Amino acid sequence: MGAKYEECMTVPFAAADVWRRAIDVINQQPGVAGVHMQPGRLSASVNMTWRSWGENLTVNVDEVPGGTVVRIRSECAFPLQIIDWGKNRDNVSQIRRGLEPPHAPEAGRR
Repeated sequence: MGAKYEECMTVPFAAADVWRRAIDVINQQPGVAGVHMQPGRLSASVNMTWRSWGENLTVNVDEVPGGTVVRIRSECAFPLQIIDWGKNRDNVSQIRRGLEPPHAPEAGRR
C-alpha cells in the first residue's frame, strides 16, 4: 500500500461555501489534472514530479452544527510507492491553508 497523509479540520462556514472554496484551492495546486465531484466529495489527480509518481487528492465536506468538517487526504498514485518525500503532507497542508479562516490558523486541528 502506498504512502498517504490525512488531516481533519472543522471550519465555521456553511458546507456550500467550503465546497466552492475547496474547488478553487484544489484547482490552484500545481500539477492538478482536474477535479471530479461527487456529493460531499472532491477528488483530483496530481501529475508526476521528481518527488513522486503522482498523488490522488480527496476532500470530504460534511456539514455539522456550527460549521463544516473537512477531511483532506493525499495518497501516492502508484500503490507500491512507500516513501513520498513529504509530498502528501505538503499537498494536504496547502489545501488546509486555503480553507482555514484567516484569523485562526490552528482552528479545528486534530
